[in-house]
Amino acid sequence: MAPKKRPETQKTSEIVLRPRNKRSRSPRELEPEAKKLCAKGSGPSRRGDSDCLWAGLAGPQILPPCHSIVRTLHQHKLGRASWPSVQQIGAGGSITGLKFNPLNTNQFYASSMEGTTRLQDFKGNILRVFASSDTINIWFCSLDVSASSRMVVTGDNVGNVILLNMDGKELWNLRMHKKKVTHVALNPCCDWFLATASVDQTVKIWDLRQVRGKASFLYSLPHRHPVNAACFSPDGARLLTTDQKSEIRIYSASQWDCPLGLIPHPHRHFQHLTPIKAAWHPRYNLIVVGRYPDPNFKSCTPYEMRTIDVFDGNSGKMMCQLYDPESSGISSLNEFNPMGDTLASAMGYHILIWSQEEARTRK
Repeated sequence: MAPKKRPETQKTSEIVLRPRNKRSRSPRELEPEAKKLCAKGSGPSRRGDSDCLWAGLAGPQILPPCHSIVRTLHQHKLGRASWPSVQQIGAGGSITGLKFNPLNTNQFYASSMEGTTRLQDFKGNILRVFASSDTINIWFCSLDVSASSRMVVTGDNVGNVILLNMDGKELWNLRMHKKKVTHVALNPCCDWFLATASVDQTVKIWDLRQVRGKASFLYSLPHRHPVNAACFSPDGARLLTTDQKSEIRIYSASQWDCPLGLIPHPHRHFQHLTPIKAAWHPRYNLIVVGRYPDPNFKSCTPYEMRTIDVFDGNSGKMMCQLYDPESSGISSLNEFNPMGDTLASAMGYHILIWSQEEARTRK
């Protein structure tokens, strides 16, 4: 059965912008202050806490600006306690994946172009190296961690996926894709369920208990373009994929081999741009993704802004758009906190925090 393709998003709702200050300001003063700008539209179908940032999407809203995380961290560093810093790797050592250690939040797992996937603390101490390529031609592009099964999974740039336990013992190392593995994700409810995404234009779903080789996948989900990400929903019942062109797909556990629907959305790949990845809201049936306007996209309008778009996960309808005129870069990565009332957006040298808590304190 052919997937139901949703019409390209028509941005009929209004985006309200915070006016710039009249006087000129220094670069230090121009540090971005994020703000939440909502568009008209109906709220999400899933019920939840009314205090959530996204609970009141029924009408247009303008919330006061929130602090940039850069400013917040700077103020914290100048306060009583010193903020921990991590030694940088240097040129060519980009971090490609980052996960807090679920058993110790003072530690984190990181995969990098340095050719390692490792566990370290915020003082820069390397506690354990889980995988090392020992060559400049192979590096690790993705990772995920499960606390319940005590597993670490990481993928590299030639299609290999390595599964290890948290003690560092390698369980298997197999070539699961023909090309770079851009994303690996363990199902939050069934952590033996693994999804892998690749630039070979496929997403594959695996049962870790039955992996015997590259042909032992449960499902292979072909795409028209290379794939940046494949993320399970918080309830584990759906899968969200983001390609490198203009398509977001939603799959359901009831029928993995056919997407429930397609959301046309401009987020094309560019060599020097962090790959854009759509993400789920942790409590609502909402999807958030950064927009990279494409003049070849059918519904593109002149002077289209680089917004952060929020979609309803059922209908594919755009619920609202976020935009900061003083930080108009492309938001490649967007991550909610566990409660879902704060969103962190990464764009270039800036990380913006969008939070309703800030709005409440200003009322």
